[in-house]
Amino acid sequence: MKEKYSLLAGSLTKALQLPDDFSSESVMISMHGQEHIWIENFKGISSYSEEEIRLVTKRRNVCISGRRLKIVFYTKDEIEITGCIRKLEYQ
Repeated sequence: MKEKYSLLAGSLTKALQLPDDFSSESVMISMHGQEHIWIENFKGISSYSEEEIRLVTKRRNVCISGRRLKIVFYTKDEIEITGCIRKLEYQ
């Protein structure tokens, strides 16, 4: 079932001539300055503190490091983080 969904999503993305980023496999990260980050297509939170937040994605893990980090909002596949972001790292 999951394989069928991936094929359908890929075909739809190509048919609509959308960038590959719109497929459910890619993590999308938007940063606004050094204080705000929005991440889409993540699977879960593996660790959380005011200095470091680690996220699990479908392809790689993402680590956000900084000071006074705070999860403002999250759903099953989107998360919004604020604070003084010093480093964003793929692992």
